[in-house]
Amino acid sequence: MRHAALLVLAVVLLASVAPLAAVAPVGTVAAQSDNTETTNAVLGAHVQSDGDARWQVSIRYVLNESAERDGFEQVASEFEAGDVGPSVTVFRTAADVAAARTNRSMEITDVTRRHDVTQRDDGTAVGTLTLAFTWTSFANVTEGRVVVDDVFTSGWLGGLDAGQTLRVYPPESYQAESWQPSAQRADGALMWRGPQTFTDDGPQMVFVRDAGLPWYLVGGLVVLALVVGVLGAYVWRGFGGRGSLEVRGRNGDGTEETVASTESPSEPTAGATDAVDGTETTTTAEAVSEASEAAGETTAAESAADEESAELLSDEERVERLLRENGGRMKQGDIVTETKWSDAKVSQLLSSMAEEGRVEKLRIGRENLISLPDAEES
Repeated sequence: MRHAALLVLAVVLLASVAPLAAVAPVGTVAAQSDNTETTNAVLGAHVQSDGDARWQVSIRYVLNESAERDGFEQVASEFEAGDVGPSVTVFRTAADVAAARTNRSMEITDVTRRHDVTQRDDGTAVGTLTLAFTWTSFANVTEGRVVVDDVFTSGWLGGLDAGQTLRVYPPESYQAESWQPSAQRADGALMWRGPQTFTDDGPQMVFVRDAGLPWYLVGGLVVLALVVGVLGAYVWRGFGGRGSLEVRGRNGDGTEETVASTESPSEPTAGATDAVDGTETTTTAEAVSEASEAAGETTAAESAADEESAELLSDEERVERLLRENGGRMKQGDIVTETKWSDAKVSQLLSSMAEEGRVEKLRIGRENLISLPDAEES
């Protein structure tokens, strides 16, 4: 039980934070631990277009022994009861301080706590505690811009220790325009890794609306419109451009007669089937041939646009799209086959996504079943 006791102590350390003051910052809400090899913390803020932000604070532990696994389950029960682990009280205090400085009413709502245990490919168990909540009016919203800056000026987030990560995701249909200090980009989010110390103003960033359709999609639509126009012109020229088709037939007495047909080409009059003018037939054949070639070029252009669109997706977004296309869940081996990535890359990517709550992993025999959080259970 010695390892279980150490695990409990680690969780208590991870929950410890320095107090906040309304005037001067004296600490951070970043998780603190002296064992970064077996634990790490991720603070994720998903900013919304209305200025609210959905936060997820996740603490992950590598459980090397069965005693640690048992200890984690006990701690998880206490965490979900609100007795240990990351505390929402710290963020409520930070929101009160930020609200006083920004003159925006802020609240911490929709608080949830959950835990899960997953297994790596090597059989190592990983336990995760996740505190989630909504921080209202977190960002400052102006026309077409969502700005995250003044909420950090109170200094409540002073920095990150080793093994800790801050990720801030833009609202849907937005992208990061500017930010400070320097940050990495991952899945559209701005990411800072510890150890790192922020200034009194904290991290700052500006999100703007996407410009619109990518140029290659606009180009594909233009090409499609041109092809439809050309095809329509050829059809009109071949079948209706002159208002009628001259056909020649034979009277009962053997003499030829020229008839101006006003009927549709699909409903020829008797005697006209063997007498369509050769020039008109040639023109129609050429029109159909050229239209077919144009349609083939359009299909190729659309296919290239689809491939280019897929290349612009992040690895996480490609996995999510693949899961949606397969009913919300797939075996990990099938994901490797479909993406043509290495086993190691897929395993690492899925572990990271599971940590963020973007996918769920279930060990079934020797296989991992990967599913989207909102997938219906079968």
